[in-house]
Amino acid sequence: MDDLKLSRKNARRLFLFALLAAAVVRLLDLARYYCINSDGIVYLRAAEDFFRGDIKSGLASVYPPGYPLLIAVVYPLIGEWELTGQLLSLLCGILLLLPLYGLFRKVFDERAALLAAFLAAISPYLVLYSVHVRTESLYLFLSTTAIYLFLSAIDEQRLMRLFLGGLVAGYTFLVRPEAIGFFALVPVMLLARWIFWKDFRFASAARSSLAFGIGFVLFALPFIVYLSIDTGHFGALSRKAGITLAINLKESGMLDTEDKPEGEDSIHSLEFTEYVRQHPLQYVKKAATDLLPAAGDYFEALYYSYVPFLLIGLFLMFRDRLGHKQETLLLGFSAFYVFAFALIYVKRRYSLQAVPISLAWVACGMWWLWDWLQSRYEPRKARIIALCVALMFLGGTLPKTLRSVSEEKAYVRDAGRYLKTLNRNGELKVAVVDERITFYADAKTVSLIDVEPAQLAAKLREAAPAYLAVEAKALQKSFPDLFAEPEHYGLKLEKVFTGTRKDRLLLYKSV
Repeated sequence: MDDLKLSRKNARRLFLFALLAAAVVRLLDLARYYCINSDGIVYLRAAEDFFRGDIKSGLASVYPPGYPLLIAVVYPLIGEWELTGQLLSLLCGILLLLPLYGLFRKVFDERAALLAAFLAAISPYLVLYSVHVRTESLYLFLSTTAIYLFLSAIDEQRLMRLFLGGLVAGYTFLVRPEAIGFFALVPVMLLARWIFWKDFRFASAARSSLAFGIGFVLFALPFIVYLSIDTGHFGALSRKAGITLAINLKESGMLDTEDKPEGEDSIHSLEFTEYVRQHPLQYVKKAATDLLPAAGDYFEALYYSYVPFLLIGLFLMFRDRLGHKQETLLLGFSAFYVFAFALIYVKRRYSLQAVPISLAWVACGMWWLWDWLQSRYEPRKARIIALCVALMFLGGTLPKTLRSVSEEKAYVRDAGRYLKTLNRNGELKVAVVDERITFYADAKTVSLIDVEPAQLAAKLREAAPAYLAVEAKALQKSFPDLFAEPEHYGLKLEKVFTGTRKDRLLLYKSV
């Protein structure tokens, strides 16, 4: 008993060390963070709307309200919008280790859970999104918590915990709409327990599904009703799904075919469900061709140094433990996250959602290698080989994990801060293609994103911005005449900001 207590005590100490490592690594990245991403500005604008009490404007954002609402709640404690979003993401990135550790202890064992916690602490993309003003970190924490509550409740049929899991999953839907998958996955997995493992009666599966579903709809249903009314599309789940699908279709060339929806002048007006209904065969073709790239993006999001151990862990699972109920259910969640986005858009940061769960199999693969070395070599030699493997793993991982965040866009922030020194009364107007410049300048934006070259001169005369700030490449591509002869547009080059890749941002002053 004393040994067991000591073992548990040591396990707690090791887990606290993993939390500390996660905090240190993320704070180091935060200290070397250079520029907000474009999506972050949209989240912060919605947060400002909520903070002012302008609920209608906050809900009108292209993104769901869950993340901006939390930023608005935390903002009074911090007093700076970008830092508030970053610290919220950072906190969630650290707290992610709590449900991961609890989940893996239950499904696997103590040593797999501890090793997975350390792997999460230094995972390159988990760390990266923990310092960005984006939803990934919050979503991963909430979705993993929901999975933990679900899997820890079903064996004992603890309906209150299932309800709480549904409640967490429902709020997760307000952070990212793909959480709607919980509403289908949980009942399916409960039915699988009844059909395949026969350790659940149908009535038990129904009660558990109902408890989870009630919790889910308390948060999710009001927003779905609001979106349905506001967009005019019954059952709408997201304002962004159609845009995201359209970007994918445009990149693949499918929107240029004769099957393009009539009247679609802009990809931003494409409605997801309407496109699927009108063009089912073309949509199925798109989804099928994206399955293989989805797996590739998943490996990149997990990171390549992790992949060999993942493959070992999955091989062991399929060989030895495929009938293990909870591990198989966990694999179902992971597969959903990897391949569900092939239905809309394949991208690395979407595949990131499968990474936390996958760390269990990475840990299992690492422990298998250690056990194999011990069985094959004498202890000293086994430890030396294991140390070499560990050093190679860390050498392949930490440089990516500790890489400066958005350093290549530091000149965007520098230009904005320079303009802020000129914005003494807060009324400065700046014409931009990248609104991050006016975000850092705290200036009024004159957006040139949808302006045609022939309309540019009239737009500048009408809006009368004091400055034009735009990257040289974007200016040369979108407005070549202005790039060649800025004086014809009443502009004079005042300053040039140069990036780490020799990219240039040109600042023109109206004369």
